[in-house]
Amino acid sequence: MDFSWTTIIIIILLIIIVYFVWTMFSSSSSTTVSSGSSDASQSTPMTVTASNSFTISTWVYINSWDSTSKNKTIVSTPSQTPSTSTFSLTLGKTDNGLYVNIGNQLIPPSNGTSTILVPLQTWASIIATVNNGNSLDIYINGKLVQTTALDKVYTLPAGTINVGGGIDGYISSTFNATPFGPQDAWNTYSSGYGSGSGSSVSDFFNKYKVRFAFVKDNVELSKLDI
Repeated sequence: MDFSWTTIIIIILLIIIVYFVWTMFSSSSSTTVSSGSSDASQSTPMTVTASNSFTISTWVYINSWDSTSKNKTIVSTPSQTPSTSTFSLTLGKTDNGLYVNIGNQLIPPSNGTSTILVPLQTWASIIATVNNGNSLDIYINGKLVQTTALDKVYTLPAGTINVGGGIDGYISSTFNATPFGPQDAWNTYSSGYGSGSGSSVSDFFNKYKVRFAFVKDNVELSKLDI
């Protein structure tokens, strides 16, 4: 049967549409506690449960950077939280380093400069996982970049945690009442999130493409991605 280019393209688009609709319905069955993708300049509450072993996994896309008088919030317990129960991940006032406050223990110490840099203008995976209240692991884009022994046993209080605030970009965070290991962190990063505005459609077309190759004598002369 002789198919025209128009017919082939229509069939491909139909397959893409069907797959996209299927993934949208499949994702609706997820039981993960998530803040959802949102404007990172604003703060969005996310429900958490009390635990001394937990993981907060965040995807953040930073559009642009400017120095401010305040740290830029990735996640943070509410301001009324007792200092011994505080948990926050922030970006610096003048740099895109990651700063942690857990139970009033600062990482790096006060006036120190973070060596953990969060990439700009791309989706970045930031995972903080606490093990039995004794240690904190930080993963950036699936790789373990820091392990810190905690001064005191830490327990995250039940309630809500704020996601985002003061960042020009987009952010999405999830809470798990279990600690992540290296493989979990890598799997999270490998699964990807997306780019640009963070919409499901743009995420889909950034992840999946159809490639046509023009071949002569088994040598690829040119290619076209759609």
